[in-house]
Amino acid sequence: MDRRRRTRTDERQIQVAMMFARRAVATTLTYASLVCVPSCVYAQDVRVVTISPDSTHVLSRRALSELLADASRRNVLPTDLLSYQSRVETEIAVILKREEGTEAVGAVEQVASVLRWTRTGVYNQHVVGYRAQQSGANVSMLTAFQTGWLTPSLYGNRLRVVRRTRTADAAFGAVATARTDGSDTLLAVHPLAVDRDQYYRFAGGDTVVTMRVGDRAIPIVHVRVQPRADVQAHVLLFDGELDLDASRGTLVRMRGTFVRMNSTRGPIAGALFDAVAFIEYENAERMGAYWLPARQRVELQVTAPFIGDGRAVVRIVSRFTDMQVNDTMLDARSLAAADSLRARGRRRLTFATPDSLSRFGAWRSDIGDVTGGMHADDFDDIGPDRWRVTGRPRFDVTAPRASDVFHFNRVEGVYTGLGVKIAMRDVAPGVVVRANAGWAWNEGTTRGRLSLERTRGAWTTELRGGRSLDNTNDFRVPFDSGSTVGALFSSVDPYDYVDRRSVTFAVMRSVAARTLLLRAEAGYADDRYRPARYLRSPFGGDAFRPNRGVDAGGYVRSAALVEWHPDVNAEFVRPGMSARVSYERGDGSINWQRFEGRVVARKPFGPFVAIARSDIGVVLGNTPPSQQLFELGKQQNLPGYLDKEFAGTRAAVLRGQLAYTSPWLRQPIRARRLFLPAIAPGLSVGLQGGWTEIPDAAARAAVRRLGALPDSAGVLTPVSRATGRARASATAGLRFFSGGVFVGATRAIDHAAPWRALVTVGQQW
Repeated sequence: MDRRRRTRTDERQIQVAMMFARRAVATTLTYASLVCVPSCVYAQDVRVVTISPDSTHVLSRRALSELLADASRRNVLPTDLLSYQSRVETEIAVILKREEGTEAVGAVEQVASVLRWTRTGVYNQHVVGYRAQQSGANVSMLTAFQTGWLTPSLYGNRLRVVRRTRTADAAFGAVATARTDGSDTLLAVHPLAVDRDQYYRFAGGDTVVTMRVGDRAIPIVHVRVQPRADVQAHVLLFDGELDLDASRGTLVRMRGTFVRMNSTRGPIAGALFDAVAFIEYENAERMGAYWLPARQRVELQVTAPFIGDGRAVVRIVSRFTDMQVNDTMLDARSLAAADSLRARGRRRLTFATPDSLSRFGAWRSDIGDVTGGMHADDFDDIGPDRWRVTGRPRFDVTAPRASDVFHFNRVEGVYTGLGVKIAMRDVAPGVVVRANAGWAWNEGTTRGRLSLERTRGAWTTELRGGRSLDNTNDFRVPFDSGSTVGALFSSVDPYDYVDRRSVTFAVMRSVAARTLLLRAEAGYADDRYRPARYLRSPFGGDAFRPNRGVDAGGYVRSAALVEWHPDVNAEFVRPGMSARVSYERGDGSINWQRFEGRVVARKPFGPFVAIARSDIGVVLGNTPPSQQLFELGKQQNLPGYLDKEFAGTRAAVLRGQLAYTSPWLRQPIRARRLFLPAIAPGLSVGLQGGWTEIPDAAARAAVRRLGALPDSAGVLTPVSRATGRARASATAGLRFFSGGVFVGATRAIDHAAPWRALVTVGQQW
């Protein structure tokens, strides 16, 4: 028993050490402390010394070749490694990454499973727990994994990494084994295979970190692996990095992607989109003899540059715990048939019964925590050429946002545009030129932007200018840049617009891997009014309301922003806290100063999720412009009231929600090869409070300039008013699809009012 306890302690120490190594490779920083990891082992258990990459600890070409040969010999499956069983907790996150880098997590699925593996090829992944949170009724990502998604071992000359399909078989028939072998994955040539030199070239060999576990020193050597250009076969190869234990020649970590050599992907598809699957596999030493999985990250990233620089990301992160090695005895016949090079067999994926899944509660982490702290940019250095910051200058036809290519609103009507990007890369490191222009067909107006930016380390400077139609809504949520679908098909356009010409110089600083963002701007702008061109949507619906008033004029604009945890917000499902403070002012024919602050918190605990968001703002000035006023209402954080019913130069909003997901119907619905989202019903209650103030005659005049409507007596009254006191509304109802759809009712609660039906998609309150 003492020996087993010591063995587990050693394994935990090495896992913590590997966590240090991974971070050291990524940042080459010296670590002085470490927060608690799931095994609850702290920094004082491991002493870590990092070595600068340009030190003398770099292997010669001959020494690197000898190390690779030794690692290849040791990469054969150990004869006494028979089997293992491990608990695995996987988190699958569906993410939208904006062009400036902010990520919004649209859905998170958490899967608890037990993996059973033997050297004879047995792979059985049994799902014992499932839960999810979604911002919409999305199809479960289990649809993409008809078989098990874990790689049980990195030993051998070949790795099985690509799920087998007819398309994959056709593309890689030269290396795909016959279907009679029962396998459901395709082979990739291992970078440590005995025939590796036929397929790969190697570089690097620098010692990036030395770990000390007890009295043992583990020097980690970093090796760059790339496919050879002269490979003629249709074969799957690895492109990325290896971290090797130089003292033992064992593989500790793989990071990169698998490349389909000589594939038949058409030039049109290559020009229109990039789709890449990245992997990061980390091993831990078990029982002092075997290097087996500790953490695995698979990241699918897709971008269509023609319609925007954003990316769609599916991030799958798995952690292996409670591993029991050699828990099964195999007979001599089975051992004789075992073939570590071919690793035949199917990755069997099974599910516990629905009632068993519902009862599961042994989660090791809160939902969303495992994939937190990661970013799509982590793999840019080994991504497609157009993502990289080094290389020859590159020209691409691409727009920053999809709305720069097409959008619709009641002022412009149909807008179509095009964008281009020139990345100077090695000629002028970090310098990028962007330009986009388009035509508003119904308004008959040209709009667009030209920008020059330079990034050096954590600093980015930018000079941009152009003409845009900006919306004036306040306290907005991420990705809220208009409602093309609603405006085009159902006359839902709850925005007001200002025609703005501007030239701006900006400086931005990212601190601690985007934990903190600092931004300062200065420039000149000119605001003008544009009337609505459409009475209603081309497809029918209620009439659009007029575009609200704008005070025209030119001004020198300056602004500053401090944002903490910009990827955490209340409307999507990443847990955590965030805050932001901004200041903006205009000096010219129109003058004002504007302050805003925001705090957001999202915390899952068990079947509950608590969300809170508070916003506060104030506009100062002798004649505040109408477009700088704060407006609240039905579509602006107070669902129990009319659209933009309230306005003022001072405003505050506080919103809170508590949602509960029941244990019933939590398993995704399997329809042949499709996993429909779990119904996962639950209860949801929310409170929203808002306040605006019109403190003086200048503020009242600004509100009047927004516009006026006749009252019941025919007297023109301003379209908005002050709240007079704090206003509040409540929502209550049911949520379905793990929180993605709300069906319930809302009413104002600061006075007698009836309940009104409310149906929303997403996390809107």
